[in-house]
Amino acid sequence: MRSFRWQSTIPAAVFSLLLLCASEASACPNCKEAVSAQPADVADMARGYNLSIMLMLGVPVTLLGTGAFMVRRAVKLGTLPEF
Repeated sequence: MRSFRWQSTIPAAVFSLLLLCASEASACPNCKEAVSAQPADVADMARGYNLSIMLMLGVPVTLLGTGAFMVRRAVKLGTLPEF
């Protein structure tokens, strides 16, 4: 039981150390342009970046979820081929 505490404590300590040592990130060229743009354009750019990030996060989750559902259904129906 004692080793379990260390197994969970060490990764948390390393992650905390990485967060504390992280430096400021430099912006990409598009982000630099967004800062210098007009306020109405900034809102549209921010909304566009937000939607693109949600799409990039949503597609893999959807694909994995669909695949897991199809495998589960095949196992439940007994139609999963055996090798």
